[in-house]
Amino acid sequence: MADEVSIQQQVIGPGVCPPQGCPPPTRIECIMVDKVYDSCFQVESRSRDTTVTTGVGGEFATGTFTVGQAIPCALTTGSSISCSVINKVTTTGNFATLTLVVSVPITLTNPNAPTQTANRVFTFTKVVTLCAPDGVAVDCSESTLLFCNCVVSAVGVGTITVTCDFQVCVVIKTVLTVQLLVPSYGFCVPAPCAVAPGVCPPAPPAQCF
Repeated sequence: MADEVSIQQQVIGPGVCPPQGCPPPTRIECIMVDKVYDSCFQVESRSRDTTVTTGVGGEFATGTFTVGQAIPCALTTGSSISCSVINKVTTTGNFATLTLVVSVPITLTNPNAPTQTANRVFTFTKVVTLCAPDGVAVDCSESTLLFCNCVVSAVGVGTITVTCDFQVCVVIKTVLTVQLLVPSYGFCVPAPCAVAPGVCPPAPPAQCF
């Protein structure tokens, strides 16, 4: 019996099950994982104004600025979109209506000097109803910045006002670390590394229609 289990574990590996189906598991394991109790997503379009200092000693120290001038913007390197719960109202069962503050870290770049940047965190509130029993954490780290457009909307003495229109795909999950029973074939054994040959000549990208 031990030899049979050993042979089965050697044959079974990650990938698609054969046409006849996967064999029955050989064990039931207890593993610690982040269980997603509920999740949802929605695209949010927002607009925010911010003030950037200019001139000597300012955030944008180089160049002059005019109303309507484009200001490059992007998600701040090394940061992610996050959220925090500011209010929770339990509804039926383990569901709750959550009021969230979503924080979007944005880096503005001086169009006259790409090394000069100004970091901002734009926030907005969002209300969702999810399965959220006591103890779960709310996670928005998989949210993505779809686009960001910023322009100079006013020019003052030593400052400019920048108006940013941005769109975020907000992904909200309620998560809790639990011990979960799962069927198992044993431990995964790494396969030898393989290097795929390069494509020569490189293929052109697919057409749009």
